[in-house]
Amino acid sequence: GRIKCSAHGQLMITRERRESIRANHSATHAMNLALRAVAGDEVEQKGSLVDGDKLRFDYAAKNALSLEQIKEVERRVNASIKANHVVDAREVPLAAARGISGVRAVFGERYPDPVRVVSIGATVADLLAHPTNAKWKELSIEFCGGTHVANMGEAKQFVLVSEGGLAAGIRRVFALTGPRAMAANMAADGLNARIKDATKLDADALAKEIAEITKLMESLEISAVARVEIDRAMEPLREKAKAARKQAEGANRDLAVAQAREIVDAHAKSSAPTKALIAMINGADAGALLAAIDTARAKLADTPVLFLSPDFDGGKVAIAATCPKSANDKGLKAGDWVKAAAQACGGAGGGRPDTAQACGKDPS
Repeated sequence: GRIKCSAHGQLMITRERRESIRANHSATHAMNLALRAVAGDEVEQKGSLVDGDKLRFDYAAKNALSLEQIKEVERRVNASIKANHVVDAREVPLAAARGISGVRAVFGERYPDPVRVVSIGATVADLLAHPTNAKWKELSIEFCGGTHVANMGEAKQFVLVSEGGLAAGIRRVFALTGPRAMAANMAADGLNARIKDATKLDADALAKEIAEITKLMESLEISAVARVEIDRAMEPLREKAKAARKQAEGANRDLAVAQAREIVDAHAKSSAPTKALIAMINGADAGALLAAIDTARAKLADTPVLFLSPDFDGGKVAIAATCPKSANDKGLKAGDWVKAAAQACGGAGGGRPDTAQACGKDPS
C-alpha cells in the first residue's frame, strides 16, 4: 500500500525486542563512560550498533584492553545496573546542552536545535540547574535520539563478550545485556563446574572431557573474562592429561618392544634368519611400532622386517618396515613395502628405502 500525509494507522511494536534494544542502548552509554574511566579520555566513539541481540561499540584507542580493564568495565556497568540509576531524556536548547559539564557527543556529528540529552544517574533538569557541576563528568551524559530504559535495573546484567582490533587505532567490543548476559554467565558457571569435576577423572575420561569442554568453549556465548579464566583453569587438566598420555605411550612402547624381542629372537634362531620377517605387534601405535622396528634392526641387521599393529576400535592399522641395503639392491625398499601393505588395508603411506611407515584404515 501507500502512506499519505494525514493518513491514520496503527503502530505495532514487538515488546520483547524493543525492551532488549532499549537495554542494550542504555548499556552502550554506560559502557562508553566506563571505557573512558578505564582506558582514559582518549577513548572516542567511532561507531555503534544496537539491536535486540547485542551491542557493538567501536572506539579510538592506542592499546587493547587488558583482562583487568575488561573486568573493570564490566564491574562499572553492572554497578550502575545494580544501583538502578535513572535514565532520563529531554530535549534541550543546543547551546544550553553544550554547556553541561561532561556532556559527550560524537565528533563530526551535526545535532539539531533543540537536541535530545540522555543522562544516566541524574535527571536532565538537575544537569541544567547546575550545568558546571564537576560531578557530572562522572556520569554518562550524551546527545542521543534513541530509545532507552527508564532505569538501568531494566538491563538486568551486562557481559562484555569480546574485544579486538578493527583497524589501526580502532577497537571493537561486543556485549550483552538481560537474559542473554545471564545465560552467558550461567554457561561459564557450568563450564567451571565441569572443570572442577574433571579433576577426578581417569586419564582416558579426562582426555575426552577436555576435548568436550574445549568444544563448548568455542561454541557457547560467554564473557571475554570467563573465556580467559576458564582457559587458565584448564591448563592443569591439560598438563595432567599430557603426563598420562606420555606414561601410556611409554608403556605402549615398552610392550611393543618386548613383543618385538620375542619375535626377533625366534626368527634369529630359524634356519633362514635373513629371510624377510613379517609379524603382527599387538596394541602398538605408530611411535611404538617404530621402536619395535628399531629393536628388530638392531638384532637382525641383514633382514627385511615389516611389523603391523591393528587397532580395531580406532579402525586403523599402524605399519612400519626396515630394509637393509642388500634388500634394497635386490629391489625391496621399505617405502614401497609399507605402501603396498597399506593399500592392502585400505590406506596409504611410504618413505625411505631403509625405514618407512604407513597407516591402513581396515584392520580386518
